[in-house]
Amino acid sequence: MAQRYAVIDLETTGNSSKKGDRVIQFAGVAIEDGIIVEEFSTFIRPGQDIPVFIEELTGITNEMVKDAPEFQEVASRIVEFLRDSCFVAHNVLFDLSFLQDELIRCGFEGFYGSAIDTVELAKITKPTSDGYKLNQLAKQENLQHDRPHRADSDAYVTALLFLELNKKLAALPLITLKKLHKLSFSLKSDISDLLEELMSEKTAKNEVRCPDLNIFRGIALRKSIHEDGNHHVGISHSYPFDHAKKAALMQTAILHMEYRQQQFKMMDLVYESFHEGRHTIIEAGTGIGKSLGYLVPAAFFAKHHGKTVLISTHTIQLQNQLIHQEIPKLKVMLPFDIHTVLLKGRGNYLSLAKFERALREKDDNYETALAKMQILVWLTETETGDKDELNLTSGGKLFWERIQSGGYIDPELLQPWSSVDYYERATRLAQKADFIITNHAYLASGFLEDERMKPVEGFVILDEAQYLEQAASKYLGSRLDYISVKTLLNRLGTYEQKLLLYKLEKLVRENKLKGLKSITILNEALNNVIYDLDHLFYLLAGIAEKHLSGEGTGRMAIQVKEKPEWRQVTTLVNRMNNQLHYFIKELVERLDALKQKDSLGKNPRFFIGEFEMKVEQLREIELLLKEFFIDPTQSFIYTMSYVKSAPHHGLSLSSQPITAGAALWGTFVASQNSVVMTSAILSAKNSFQFFKTQLGIEDMDIKTRCLPSPFDYSNCVKGLIASDMPDINAVPLDEFVKGAARHIISATKAAHGRVVIIFDSDNILRKTYQYVKDLGELEEFTMLAQGITGGSKLRMLRNFQSFEKALLFGKTSLWEGIEIPRDNLSCLVFVGLPFSPPDEPATEAKCLLIAKQGKNPFLEYLLPEAIFRVRQGFDQLVRSRHGKGVLLLLDPRISTAGYGKEFMEAIPGLKWEEVSLHTLERKIEEWSYL
Repeated sequence: MAQRYAVIDLETTGNSSKKGDRVIQFAGVAIEDGIIVEEFSTFIRPGQDIPVFIEELTGITNEMVKDAPEFQEVASRIVEFLRDSCFVAHNVLFDLSFLQDELIRCGFEGFYGSAIDTVELAKITKPTSDGYKLNQLAKQENLQHDRPHRADSDAYVTALLFLELNKKLAALPLITLKKLHKLSFSLKSDISDLLEELMSEKTAKNEVRCPDLNIFRGIALRKSIHEDGNHHVGISHSYPFDHAKKAALMQTAILHMEYRQQQFKMMDLVYESFHEGRHTIIEAGTGIGKSLGYLVPAAFFAKHHGKTVLISTHTIQLQNQLIHQEIPKLKVMLPFDIHTVLLKGRGNYLSLAKFERALREKDDNYETALAKMQILVWLTETETGDKDELNLTSGGKLFWERIQSGGYIDPELLQPWSSVDYYERATRLAQKADFIITNHAYLASGFLEDERMKPVEGFVILDEAQYLEQAASKYLGSRLDYISVKTLLNRLGTYEQKLLLYKLEKLVRENKLKGLKSITILNEALNNVIYDLDHLFYLLAGIAEKHLSGEGTGRMAIQVKEKPEWRQVTTLVNRMNNQLHYFIKELVERLDALKQKDSLGKNPRFFIGEFEMKVEQLREIELLLKEFFIDPTQSFIYTMSYVKSAPHHGLSLSSQPITAGAALWGTFVASQNSVVMTSAILSAKNSFQFFKTQLGIEDMDIKTRCLPSPFDYSNCVKGLIASDMPDINAVPLDEFVKGAARHIISATKAAHGRVVIIFDSDNILRKTYQYVKDLGELEEFTMLAQGITGGSKLRMLRNFQSFEKALLFGKTSLWEGIEIPRDNLSCLVFVGLPFSPPDEPATEAKCLLIAKQGKNPFLEYLLPEAIFRVRQGFDQLVRSRHGKGVLLLLDPRISTAGYGKEFMEAIPGLKWEEVSLHTLERKIEEWSYL
């Protein structure tokens, strides 16, 4: 590192020097030849009060800077420190631009040397990092960071981080560095200079190739997993039916292991189910140790009988939890080796053939160039090619859609990469594995359709089985939204825009193809489709706004045949589809004619493959529009979701079978030798009937068992019922909202944060959140609200966990696929019993179907579903034997309605008490300190 690097950090009174904000602390760390050679830091008197927020964030007070020099007094020292240096900072754009403005304001020349952003550098060198904040990266690199948001500490840690990231770059092979260098000119900081220096050093030293890497067609790849041998080998180790033997096994992997009788019972149930070839439903209460409860017996069965056991769970996150946390424990305790393969949908894997072609393209925007650089580095690390290892930007995720496995690609272009193809390797390994770990979404779609996986079917564990119906709905249903359709049409572009359609026409002309329609006619058809698309979604938004009451978002049924206002929509869809059909037909004729040309090179053939994928997407749109508005299927529900803040841009159409679970899983379960379905919550009203009906397995011979939690709920959770909450059906909505808000404020103060509030109505959620916020009594708390404060559900929950004093307003779907770690939730509030709104399209359709069968929809569906949701929330509240939590119900119906007793009895051992708003705070405090 011959270059001198000046690593800088500033603390300021705000974000903009131009708006009068000033520096309150400057810190710099100089690096020469890879060593820290100089440090300089100083407080700076800003000439204005430091805002309270900045004081709390940095710990820098007005008292601390009152005798410090002003900026102009230290400016010359700063200029000297920066001389002949490359400016380095974490989020360099902020520090550099702010410092430039301050230097110029004080009559000095600004800094005009090269600059490197350690955020950008970290994204490239650490493409699998969970996050790129300084504190996150410092933790990952084991760098001590005692005083975050103080310039001296931040600058020093950034300097150490920069040195670590530079080492990672230096460890890359020369061939990867060259490709990175070529792409680096699209970046925002001058990382190209750093790469150039490293390339020169490697060339001079005559680089020794890393034994863990293969250079394949000019791309450095991590060597693949060894694939020899068949892991289906019978073993002499018998399953340990004796509980003492189970305990001895588990003690080898788990320190201070608790003897859990129910966990051992679960192990026996799973083993017997597989051995006897029968189906079993097991409700394994919180704290049993469910994962090992099925993994241990499944391992013994797989090895002893030479079978593959398929394990499916709800989400990719839970898949990863099994692979990275539970399977390693299992391997330590077993007296034999177990081979596990993680298998996901094809689109989760990188197509190296497509990526190779994408690297040759030169029209990179910033996010595409960054994604390519991240992937090049990642390929030297990954053995799976699984995108979930990567942390891509939103633009990077769009780029991934172009390079993911699947879709059409010319076999001749694919063939050179077949030996190292990630998806093909995963399926080969799966065929030899003892365990295949997958997720419900892939099981519902790709896995069942892949003939190569048929031999491994037969013995199955479905964990988090309550989400199987949801997975079936997504697979069997469809979705269409304005943004995705418009994005596809924009990517094609008219001929004048010189995008994909232009490139196709250029190929047609270069190959002198005859007998095709004029490009002018294609242009006109595309423009007509775009015009009709805009008109259609504006029309749909008008219908939605007219029919959906309340604020924010809503969902309504598409009723083309029942309502006259839909006739205009039908006419428009017919016209749009005619234009779309014609446009597709003309594109296909061009593509087919080009494919007949033997003289086409590799690049044109690759382009044709990509374009054919776009044509398939257009065909799908044509079919969906027809299904939604012209020829709907009787057994499906068709709905329209509307966002008032983005009337047509935020509008989406979706479909799902009325009985999605029964349409898929009944057939699946019947076709297997043995299926074990498990979760912490599968029963309602002391019965599995609700769950079995959802999956269409109510008439099958299935063994069922409830294994209660080892926790004493009466000592873990206090159940409180607000006795003075108004009935939502008996008072104006605003009065109900005010009552809910007052109870939420009292509960939050008493619990000192970590409060989650669940709503079954978007409208009530929004109104309550706003009312609590406007009252201003919880200003010391961080308030998060699903669908309001922004970000994904997962991101919002991470934010919730990172603040000691936080409250989260969420919908009934909040828990789906999410587990809040123990001690991160103190109080759970249900604002109203969580019944599905009867006028919600899917609920209405299911209730009508149940009524047609001569049954009571409330007793058969609405009530058990609501009880199920309360139990699901309660499960999040109870995470340890010694925790203390509060479950608060803001609904008088639990005490007054005949069915209220069923909610109270749904959680055995939980003691309920009625409280008024006046006594609520005291009751929670008394319970918390018991």
